[in-house]
Amino acid sequence: MKKNLLFVLILISSLLILVGCEDDVQGPAVDNENNGFESAAIAEVFVNTCAASGCHSGPNPAGGLSTESHYKLLSGSFDRDPAKGNGFGGEVVIPFNSEKSLLYQLLKGNVIPVEPHQNISISEERIIEIKDWIDNGARHYYGNVPSANPSYRVFICNQTSDIISIVDGDNKVVSRIANVDFNPIIDAPHMVKEFGDFYYVTLISANKLLKIRKSDNQIVGETNGIDNAGMIQISPDGTKAFVSRSSTSGGIYNTVFAVSLSDMSVISEISMPVTGVPHALALTPDGKKLYVANLTKDRISIINAETHEFVDDIILDQGTEPMEATISPDGNYLYLSGMGNNKLIVIDTHTEQVVTSVDVNHMPMHIAISSNGTKIYVATMMMSTVDLIEKSGNNWIRTGRISHPGFNMLHGCDLSPDDKYLYVSSRNLNGNYQPKFKINGEGNTGTVGIINTATLQVEKILDLKEFPSGLVVEVVNN
Repeated sequence: MKKNLLFVLILISSLLILVGCEDDVQGPAVDNENNGFESAAIAEVFVNTCAASGCHSGPNPAGGLSTESHYKLLSGSFDRDPAKGNGFGGEVVIPFNSEKSLLYQLLKGNVIPVEPHQNISISEERIIEIKDWIDNGARHYYGNVPSANPSYRVFICNQTSDIISIVDGDNKVVSRIANVDFNPIIDAPHMVKEFGDFYYVTLISANKLLKIRKSDNQIVGETNGIDNAGMIQISPDGTKAFVSRSSTSGGIYNTVFAVSLSDMSVISEISMPVTGVPHALALTPDGKKLYVANLTKDRISIINAETHEFVDDIILDQGTEPMEATISPDGNYLYLSGMGNNKLIVIDTHTEQVVTSVDVNHMPMHIAISSNGTKIYVATMMMSTVDLIEKSGNNWIRTGRISHPGFNMLHGCDLSPDDKYLYVSSRNLNGNYQPKFKINGEGNTGTVGIINTATLQVEKILDLKEFPSGLVVEVVNN
Protein backbone atom coordinates (compact mmCIF):
# COMPACT_ATOMS: atom_id res chain seq x y z
CA MET A 1 0.00 0.00 0.00
CA LYS A 2 1.20 3.49 -0.72
CA LYS A 3 2.53 5.47 2.18
CA ASN A 4 0.52 8.54 1.43
CA LEU A 5 -0.64 10.35 4.53
CA LEU A 6 -3.42 12.01 2.59
CA PHE A 7 -5.42 8.87 3.29
CA VAL A 8 -5.91 10.09 6.82
CA LEU A 9 -7.52 13.23 5.40
CA ILE A 10 -10.05 11.15 3.55
CA LEU A 11 -10.72 8.76 6.39
CA ILE A 12 -11.28 11.42 9.01
CA SER A 13 -13.39 13.31 6.52
CA SER A 14 -15.51 10.18 6.18
CA LEU A 15 -16.35 10.53 9.84
CA LEU A 16 -18.66 13.30 8.72
CA ILE A 17 -20.64 14.47 5.72
CA LEU A 18 -18.09 16.50 3.92
CA VAL A 19 -19.23 19.85 2.68
CA GLY A 20 -17.27 22.72 1.25
CA CYS A 21 -13.75 21.30 1.44
CA GLU A 22 -11.51 23.61 -0.51
CA ASP A 23 -8.04 22.67 -1.62
CA ASP A 24 -6.86 26.26 -1.62
CA VAL A 25 -7.67 26.88 2.04
CA GLN A 26 -4.47 27.03 4.05
CA GLY A 27 -4.54 25.09 7.30
CA PRO A 28 -2.41 25.66 10.37
CA ALA A 29 1.27 24.88 10.55
CA VAL A 30 2.74 22.47 13.06
CA ASP A 31 4.17 24.65 15.81
CA ASN A 32 7.11 23.99 18.10
CA GLU A 33 4.83 22.12 20.52
CA ASN A 34 3.34 19.89 17.81
CA ASN A 35 -0.01 21.70 18.07
CA GLY A 36 -0.47 19.91 21.35
CA PHE A 37 0.14 16.41 20.01
CA GLU A 38 2.57 14.13 21.80
CA SER A 39 4.90 13.72 18.82
CA ALA A 40 5.70 15.51 15.59
CA ALA A 41 4.81 12.38 13.62
CA ILE A 42 1.27 12.30 15.03
CA ALA A 43 0.92 16.04 14.48
CA GLU A 44 1.97 15.67 10.85
CA VAL A 45 -0.83 13.17 10.25
CA PHE A 46 -3.60 15.32 11.66
CA VAL A 47 -2.42 18.88 11.11
CA ASN A 48 -0.59 18.80 7.78
CA THR A 49 -3.13 16.63 5.99
CA CYS A 50 -6.72 16.86 7.15
CA ALA A 51 -6.60 20.33 8.69
CA ALA A 52 -4.46 21.70 5.87
CA SER A 53 -7.13 20.80 3.31
CA GLY A 54 -9.51 23.32 4.84
CA CYS A 55 -12.04 20.62 5.67
CA HIS A 56 -11.26 20.17 9.35
CA SER A 57 -9.83 23.53 10.36
CA GLY A 58 -10.96 27.09 10.75
CA PRO A 59 -14.12 28.49 12.37
CA ASN A 60 -16.53 26.07 10.63
CA PRO A 61 -14.81 22.70 10.19
CA ALA A 62 -16.74 20.00 8.36
CA GLY A 63 -19.11 18.19 10.66
CA GLY A 64 -17.89 20.22 13.61
CA LEU A 65 -14.63 18.25 13.81
CA SER A 66 -11.30 20.08 13.77
CA THR A 67 -8.01 18.20 13.61
CA GLU A 68 -5.77 21.24 13.74
CA SER A 69 -4.80 20.67 17.38
CA HIS A 70 -4.80 17.95 20.00
CA TYR A 71 -7.48 19.72 22.03
CA LYS A 72 -9.83 20.10 19.08
CA LEU A 73 -9.40 16.53 17.86
CA LEU A 74 -10.08 15.14 21.34
CA SER A 75 -13.14 17.38 21.65
CA GLY A 76 -14.70 15.33 18.87
CA SER A 77 -17.39 16.30 16.39
CA PHE A 78 -20.62 18.17 16.97
CA ASP A 79 -22.64 17.80 13.76
CA ARG A 80 -21.63 14.35 12.54
CA ASP A 81 -24.88 13.91 10.63
CA PRO A 82 -26.28 17.30 9.51
CA ALA A 83 -29.07 15.56 7.61
CA LYS A 84 -30.63 14.61 10.96
CA GLY A 85 -30.22 18.00 12.60
CA ASN A 86 -27.84 19.51 15.10
CA GLY A 87 -26.18 17.76 17.99
CA PHE A 88 -25.26 14.34 16.59
CA GLY A 89 -21.60 13.76 17.26
CA GLY A 90 -19.13 12.84 19.93
CA GLU A 91 -15.60 11.64 20.30
CA VAL A 92 -13.50 10.06 17.58
CA VAL A 93 -10.72 9.04 19.98
CA ILE A 94 -11.19 7.29 23.35
CA PRO A 95 -7.90 7.38 25.28
CA PHE A 96 -6.48 3.94 26.14
CA ASN A 97 -8.92 2.17 23.83
CA SER A 98 -8.18 2.19 20.12
CA GLU A 99 -10.57 -0.70 19.45
CA LYS A 100 -13.53 1.40 20.60
CA SER A 101 -12.25 4.59 18.93
CA LEU A 102 -14.10 5.47 15.73
CA LEU A 103 -10.99 7.02 14.19
CA TYR A 104 -8.96 3.82 14.46
CA GLN A 105 -11.79 1.66 13.15
CA LEU A 106 -12.05 3.96 10.13
CA LEU A 107 -8.33 3.62 9.53
CA LYS A 108 -8.79 -0.16 9.55
CA GLY A 109 -11.69 0.06 7.10
CA ASN A 110 -14.00 -1.52 9.65
CA VAL A 111 -16.83 1.01 9.59
CA ILE A 112 -20.07 1.25 7.62
CA PRO A 113 -20.60 3.19 5.41
CA VAL A 114 -17.27 2.95 3.61
CA GLU A 115 -16.57 5.90 1.34
CA PRO A 116 -13.79 4.59 -0.99
CA HIS A 117 -11.24 6.88 -2.60
CA GLN A 118 -9.06 5.68 -5.45
CA ASN A 119 -5.27 5.56 -5.29
CA ILE A 120 -5.01 6.66 -1.67
CA SER A 121 -3.70 4.44 1.10
CA ILE A 122 -1.74 4.50 4.33
CA SER A 123 0.90 2.12 5.57
CA GLU A 124 0.17 -0.37 8.30
CA GLU A 125 3.14 1.11 10.12
CA ARG A 126 1.41 4.49 10.32
CA ILE A 127 -1.86 2.92 11.48
CA ILE A 128 -0.01 1.06 14.23
CA GLU A 129 1.65 4.30 15.29
CA ILE A 130 -1.75 5.98 15.68
CA LYS A 131 -3.14 2.92 17.48
CA ASP A 132 -0.23 2.95 19.94
CA TRP A 133 -0.73 6.67 20.57
CA ILE A 134 -4.39 6.08 21.42
CA ASP A 135 -3.69 3.01 23.58
CA ASN A 136 -1.05 4.97 25.47
CA GLY A 137 -3.65 7.57 26.42
CA ALA A 138 -3.77 9.86 23.33
CA ARG A 139 -1.45 12.12 25.26
CA HIS A 140 -0.81 15.82 24.93
CA TYR A 141 2.59 17.34 24.12
CA TYR A 142 3.37 17.57 27.84
CA GLY A 143 2.36 13.97 28.47
CA ASN A 144 -1.07 14.78 29.89
CA VAL A 145 -3.92 12.34 29.31
CA PRO A 146 -7.19 13.95 28.17
CA SER A 147 -10.14 13.99 30.58
CA ALA A 148 -8.00 12.91 33.53
CA ASN A 149 -9.77 15.24 35.96
CA PRO A 150 -13.11 16.52 34.66
CA SER A 151 -15.34 18.39 37.08
CA TYR A 152 -17.74 15.44 36.87
CA ARG A 153 -18.23 12.20 34.96
CA VAL A 154 -21.23 10.20 33.79
CA PHE A 155 -21.07 6.41 34.08
CA ILE A 156 -23.36 4.53 31.67
CA CYS A 157 -23.98 0.77 31.49
CA ASN A 158 -24.06 -0.83 28.02
CA GLN A 159 -26.04 -3.93 28.90
CA THR A 160 -25.34 -6.14 25.89
CA SER A 161 -21.81 -4.85 25.21
CA ASP A 162 -20.49 -5.60 28.72
CA ILE A 163 -18.82 -2.21 29.02
CA ILE A 164 -19.28 1.02 30.94
CA SER A 165 -19.06 4.22 28.91
CA ILE A 166 -17.64 7.14 30.88
CA VAL A 167 -18.53 10.63 29.69
CA ASP A 168 -16.42 13.70 30.47
CA GLY A 169 -19.03 16.13 31.78
CA ASP A 170 -17.02 19.21 30.78
CA ASN A 171 -16.33 18.27 27.15
CA LYS A 172 -19.37 15.98 26.81
CA VAL A 173 -17.60 13.17 25.01
CA VAL A 174 -16.99 9.54 25.91
CA SER A 175 -13.56 9.72 27.50
CA ARG A 176 -13.01 6.18 28.84
CA ILE A 177 -14.34 2.64 28.50
CA ALA A 178 -14.42 0.13 31.38
CA ASN A 179 -14.57 -3.56 30.50
CA VAL A 180 -16.86 -5.68 32.70
CA ASP A 181 -16.88 -8.78 30.51
CA PHE A 182 -16.39 -11.92 32.62
CA ASN A 183 -18.11 -14.67 30.65
CA PRO A 184 -18.44 -15.80 27.01
CA ILE A 185 -22.14 -15.02 27.33
CA ILE A 186 -23.43 -11.52 28.05
CA ASP A 187 -22.78 -10.43 31.65
CA ALA A 188 -25.36 -7.63 31.31
CA PRO A 189 -24.23 -4.57 33.31
CA HIS A 190 -27.54 -3.03 34.36
CA MET A 191 -27.15 -0.29 36.96
CA VAL A 192 -24.31 1.86 38.24
CA LYS A 193 -23.90 4.03 41.33
CA GLU A 194 -20.86 5.92 42.61
CA PHE A 195 -19.40 7.11 45.88
CA GLY A 196 -16.01 8.65 46.58
CA ASP A 197 -13.19 6.99 44.63
CA PHE A 198 -15.26 4.09 43.32
CA TYR A 199 -18.30 3.19 41.28
CA TYR A 200 -20.41 0.07 41.59
CA VAL A 201 -22.05 -1.97 38.83
CA THR A 202 -24.57 -4.81 38.87
CA LEU A 203 -24.24 -7.66 36.35
CA ILE A 204 -27.57 -9.40 35.78
CA SER A 205 -26.34 -12.59 34.11
CA ALA A 206 -23.09 -12.88 36.08
CA ASN A 207 -24.98 -12.39 39.39
CA LYS A 208 -22.41 -9.87 40.63
CA LEU A 209 -21.93 -6.45 42.17
CA LEU A 210 -18.61 -4.94 41.06
CA LYS A 211 -16.46 -2.30 42.75
CA ILE A 212 -14.44 -0.28 40.22
CA ARG A 213 -11.77 2.34 40.93
CA LYS A 214 -12.48 5.64 39.19
CA SER A 215 -8.85 6.62 38.64
CA ASP A 216 -8.02 3.72 36.30
CA ASN A 217 -11.35 1.87 35.85
CA GLN A 218 -9.94 -1.33 37.32
CA ILE A 219 -12.20 -3.81 39.10
CA VAL A 220 -10.97 -3.98 42.70
CA GLY A 221 -13.73 -6.02 44.33
CA GLU A 222 -16.87 -8.01 43.68
CA THR A 223 -19.79 -9.66 45.42
CA ASN A 224 -20.97 -12.95 43.94
CA GLY A 225 -24.19 -14.89 44.31
CA ILE A 226 -26.71 -12.06 43.84
CA ASP A 227 -29.06 -13.77 41.41
CA ASN A 228 -30.26 -11.40 38.69
CA ALA A 229 -28.61 -8.39 40.34
CA GLY A 230 -30.58 -5.23 39.54
CA MET A 231 -30.74 -1.80 41.15
CA ILE A 232 -28.34 -0.25 43.68
CA GLN A 233 -28.66 2.24 46.52
CA ILE A 234 -25.66 3.41 48.56
CA SER A 235 -25.92 4.59 52.16
CA PRO A 236 -25.16 8.29 52.81
CA ASP A 237 -21.87 7.40 54.53
CA GLY A 238 -20.76 5.18 51.65
CA THR A 239 -20.27 2.08 53.79
CA LYS A 240 -23.12 -0.05 52.52
CA ALA A 241 -24.99 -0.85 49.31
CA PHE A 242 -28.44 -2.32 48.86
CA VAL A 243 -28.90 -4.48 45.77
CA SER A 244 -32.19 -5.68 44.28
CA ARG A 245 -33.22 -8.02 41.46
CA SER A 246 -33.42 -7.28 37.76
CA SER A 247 -36.84 -6.41 36.36
CA THR A 248 -36.40 -9.33 33.94
CA SER A 249 -36.23 -11.84 36.79
CA GLY A 250 -38.85 -14.51 37.27
CA GLY A 251 -41.31 -13.66 40.04
CA ILE A 252 -39.66 -15.98 42.57
CA TYR A 253 -37.81 -13.58 44.86
CA ASN A 254 -38.63 -11.99 48.20
CA THR A 255 -35.16 -10.78 49.21
CA VAL A 256 -32.70 -7.99 48.51
CA PHE A 257 -29.11 -7.70 49.71
CA ALA A 258 -27.11 -5.41 51.98
CA VAL A 259 -23.40 -5.39 51.05
CA SER A 260 -20.39 -3.96 52.90
CA LEU A 261 -18.51 -1.74 50.46
CA SER A 262 -15.22 -2.01 52.34
CA ASP A 263 -14.74 -5.72 51.60
CA MET A 264 -17.77 -6.41 49.33
CA SER A 265 -19.12 -9.06 51.70
CA VAL A 266 -22.84 -9.69 52.12
CA ILE A 267 -24.05 -8.23 55.40
CA SER A 268 -27.60 -9.44 55.13
CA GLU A 269 -30.14 -10.95 52.77
CA ILE A 270 -33.24 -8.96 53.67
CA SER A 271 -36.54 -10.85 53.54
CA MET A 272 -39.98 -9.50 52.70
CA PRO A 273 -43.30 -11.33 53.12
CA VAL A 274 -44.41 -11.37 49.47
CA THR A 275 -42.64 -13.12 46.60
CA GLY A 276 -42.35 -11.42 43.22
CA VAL A 277 -39.79 -9.14 41.52
CA PRO A 278 -38.30 -6.75 44.11
CA HIS A 279 -36.63 -4.34 41.70
CA ALA A 280 -36.81 -0.57 42.33
CA LEU A 281 -35.00 0.79 45.39
CA ALA A 282 -35.10 4.18 47.11
CA LEU A 283 -33.23 5.21 50.25
CA THR A 284 -34.11 8.21 52.40
CA PRO A 285 -31.41 10.91 52.64
CA ASP A 286 -30.77 10.05 56.30
CA GLY A 287 -30.15 6.43 55.35
CA LYS A 288 -32.74 5.08 57.78
CA LYS A 289 -35.50 3.82 55.51
CA LEU A 290 -35.30 1.71 52.36
CA TYR A 291 -38.22 1.33 49.97
CA VAL A 292 -38.35 -1.81 47.80
CA ALA A 293 -40.88 -1.87 44.95
CA ASN A 294 -42.26 -5.26 43.95
CA LEU A 295 -42.82 -4.93 40.21
CA THR A 296 -45.25 -7.82 39.85
CA LYS A 297 -47.18 -7.50 43.13
CA ASP A 298 -47.96 -3.75 43.12
CA ARG A 299 -46.59 -3.04 46.55
CA ILE A 300 -43.76 -1.15 48.22
CA SER A 301 -42.00 -2.81 51.13
CA ILE A 302 -40.58 -0.52 53.80
CA ILE A 303 -37.31 -1.74 55.32
CA ASN A 304 -35.43 -0.41 58.33
CA ALA A 305 -32.14 0.29 56.55
CA GLU A 306 -30.14 0.13 59.79
CA THR A 307 -31.47 -3.15 61.20
CA HIS A 308 -32.45 -4.64 57.80
CA GLU A 309 -35.86 -5.62 59.15
CA PHE A 310 -39.15 -5.49 57.26
CA VAL A 311 -41.50 -2.79 58.60
CA ASP A 312 -44.62 -2.62 56.44
CA ASP A 313 -46.07 -2.66 52.93
CA ILE A 314 -47.68 0.13 50.93
CA ILE A 315 -50.31 -1.40 48.67
CA LEU A 316 -50.70 0.20 45.24
CA ASP A 317 -53.52 0.00 42.73
CA GLN A 318 -53.64 -3.23 40.80
CA GLY A 319 -51.74 -2.98 37.52
CA THR A 320 -49.41 -0.19 38.69
CA GLU A 321 -46.21 -2.19 38.05
CA PRO A 322 -43.81 0.12 39.92
CA MET A 323 -40.68 0.10 37.76
CA GLU A 324 -38.40 2.69 39.39
CA ALA A 325 -38.31 4.74 42.58
CA THR A 326 -36.62 7.94 43.75
CA ILE A 327 -36.76 9.98 46.96
CA SER A 328 -37.03 13.78 46.91
CA PRO A 329 -33.92 15.60 48.18
CA ASP A 330 -35.72 16.63 51.39
CA GLY A 331 -36.86 13.06 52.00
CA ASN A 332 -40.54 14.00 52.12
CA TYR A 333 -41.74 12.24 48.97
CA LEU A 334 -41.25 8.91 47.27
CA TYR A 335 -41.71 9.02 43.50
CA LEU A 336 -42.60 5.87 41.56
CA SER A 337 -42.83 5.27 37.83
CA GLY A 338 -45.88 3.11 37.15
CA MET A 339 -45.00 1.11 34.06
CA GLY A 340 -48.42 -0.53 33.99
CA ASN A 341 -50.60 2.56 34.45
CA ASN A 342 -48.31 5.20 32.86
CA LYS A 343 -48.23 7.44 35.91
CA LEU A 344 -45.75 9.17 38.16
CA ILE A 345 -46.97 8.27 41.65
CA VAL A 346 -46.24 10.52 44.64
CA ILE A 347 -46.14 9.04 48.16
CA ASP A 348 -45.77 11.02 51.40
CA THR A 349 -42.92 9.34 53.30
CA HIS A 350 -44.31 10.45 56.67
CA THR A 351 -47.82 9.03 56.22
CA GLU A 352 -46.77 6.36 53.68
CA GLN A 353 -49.88 7.26 51.67
CA VAL A 354 -50.28 8.04 47.98
CA VAL A 355 -50.72 11.81 47.65
CA THR A 356 -51.36 12.08 43.93
CA SER A 357 -50.35 10.75 40.53
CA VAL A 358 -49.53 12.45 37.24
CA ASP A 359 -50.11 11.01 33.78
CA VAL A 360 -46.91 10.50 31.79
CA ASN A 361 -46.06 8.86 28.49
CA HIS A 362 -46.12 5.09 28.00
CA MET A 363 -43.79 2.87 30.04
CA PRO A 364 -42.11 5.37 32.39
CA MET A 365 -38.66 4.28 33.52
CA HIS A 366 -36.03 6.14 35.54
CA ILE A 367 -36.67 9.38 37.42
CA ALA A 368 -34.37 12.36 38.11
CA ILE A 369 -35.16 15.18 40.53
CA SER A 370 -33.63 18.67 40.69
CA SER A 371 -31.68 19.54 43.82
CA ASN A 372 -34.46 21.84 45.08
CA GLY A 373 -37.08 19.15 44.48
CA THR A 374 -39.30 21.22 42.20
CA LYS A 375 -38.57 19.52 38.87
CA ILE A 376 -39.05 15.82 38.24
CA TYR A 377 -37.89 14.28 34.96
CA VAL A 378 -39.26 10.90 33.82
CA ALA A 379 -37.73 8.93 30.94
CA THR A 380 -40.36 6.94 29.03
CA MET A 381 -39.41 3.91 26.99
CA MET A 382 -42.34 3.25 24.69
CA MET A 383 -42.77 6.81 23.40
CA SER A 384 -39.09 7.83 23.78
CA THR A 385 -39.77 11.11 25.56
CA VAL A 386 -38.67 12.79 28.76
CA ASP A 387 -41.64 14.20 30.68
CA LEU A 388 -41.11 17.17 32.99
CA ILE A 389 -43.32 17.44 36.08
CA GLU A 390 -43.09 20.56 38.22
CA LYS A 391 -43.96 20.72 41.91
CA SER A 392 -45.50 23.91 43.31
CA GLY A 393 -46.61 23.63 46.92
CA ASN A 394 -48.75 20.51 47.10
CA ASN A 395 -49.42 20.36 43.37
CA TRP A 396 -47.62 18.38 40.68
CA ILE A 397 -48.24 19.26 37.03
CA ARG A 398 -46.67 18.00 33.82
CA THR A 399 -45.28 21.10 32.10
CA GLY A 400 -43.01 19.74 29.40
CA ARG A 401 -42.26 16.84 27.08
CA ILE A 402 -38.89 16.46 25.34
CA SER A 403 -38.31 14.34 22.25
CA HIS A 404 -35.52 14.00 19.69
CA PRO A 405 -34.69 11.84 16.63
CA GLY A 406 -31.77 10.40 18.63
CA PHE A 407 -34.13 9.06 21.31
CA ASN A 408 -35.39 5.49 20.95
CA MET A 409 -36.50 3.41 23.94
CA LEU A 410 -35.34 5.65 26.79
CA HIS A 411 -34.11 4.00 29.98
CA GLY A 412 -31.94 5.83 32.53
CA CYS A 413 -31.60 9.48 33.47
CA ASP A 414 -29.71 11.68 35.92
CA LEU A 415 -28.88 15.37 36.40
CA SER A 416 -25.50 17.10 36.40
CA PRO A 417 -24.37 18.39 39.82
CA ASP A 418 -25.51 21.93 38.96
CA ASP A 419 -28.85 20.72 37.49
CA LYS A 420 -28.00 22.36 34.15
CA TYR A 421 -27.94 19.14 32.12
CA LEU A 422 -30.04 15.99 32.09
CA TYR A 423 -28.40 12.86 30.73
CA VAL A 424 -30.76 10.20 29.35
CA SER A 425 -29.84 6.80 27.91
CA SER A 426 -31.54 5.26 24.89
CA ARG A 427 -31.63 1.48 24.39
CA ASN A 428 -32.39 1.41 20.63
CA LEU A 429 -32.87 -2.35 20.75
CA ASN A 430 -35.03 -2.36 17.62
CA GLY A 431 -32.52 -0.31 15.61
CA ASN A 432 -34.97 2.44 14.67
CA TYR A 433 -32.19 4.95 15.35
CA GLN A 434 -29.46 4.64 12.74
CA PRO A 435 -26.11 6.29 13.53
CA LYS A 436 -24.04 7.96 10.83
CA PHE A 437 -21.29 5.38 11.31
CA LYS A 438 -21.34 1.86 12.68
CA ILE A 439 -18.46 -0.49 13.47
CA ASN A 440 -18.73 -3.86 11.72
CA GLY A 441 -19.85 -6.69 13.97
CA GLU A 442 -21.53 -4.51 16.56
CA GLY A 443 -25.27 -4.55 17.27
CA ASN A 444 -27.69 -1.65 17.34
CA THR A 445 -26.02 1.54 18.55
CA GLY A 446 -27.57 3.14 21.63
CA THR A 447 -27.18 6.76 22.64
CA VAL A 448 -27.05 9.17 25.52
CA GLY A 449 -28.83 12.48 25.07
CA ILE A 450 -27.69 15.64 26.84
CA ILE A 451 -30.57 18.02 27.56
CA ASN A 452 -30.18 21.67 28.55
CA THR A 453 -32.67 21.97 31.42
CA ALA A 454 -33.07 25.74 30.98
CA THR A 455 -34.21 25.48 27.37
CA LEU A 456 -35.42 21.84 27.41
CA GLN A 457 -33.48 21.38 24.18
CA VAL A 458 -31.24 18.42 23.37
CA GLU A 459 -27.76 19.87 22.95
CA LYS A 460 -25.92 16.70 22.02
CA ILE A 461 -26.47 13.05 21.13
CA LEU A 462 -23.53 10.72 21.77
CA ASP A 463 -23.38 7.31 20.13
CA LEU A 464 -22.57 4.61 22.68
CA LYS A 465 -22.56 0.81 22.35
CA GLU A 466 -25.36 -1.74 22.63
CA PHE A 467 -28.29 -1.28 25.06
CA PRO A 468 -27.36 1.71 27.22
CA SER A 469 -29.33 1.20 30.43
CA GLY A 470 -28.69 2.56 33.93
CA LEU A 471 -26.51 5.63 34.37
CA VAL A 472 -25.31 7.89 37.16
CA VAL A 473 -23.75 11.35 37.23
CA GLU A 474 -20.82 11.75 39.58
CA VAL A 475 -21.56 13.76 42.71
CA VAL A 476 -18.79 16.28 43.29
CA ASN A 477 -16.94 15.81 46.60
CA ASN A 478 -19.20 13.07 47.97
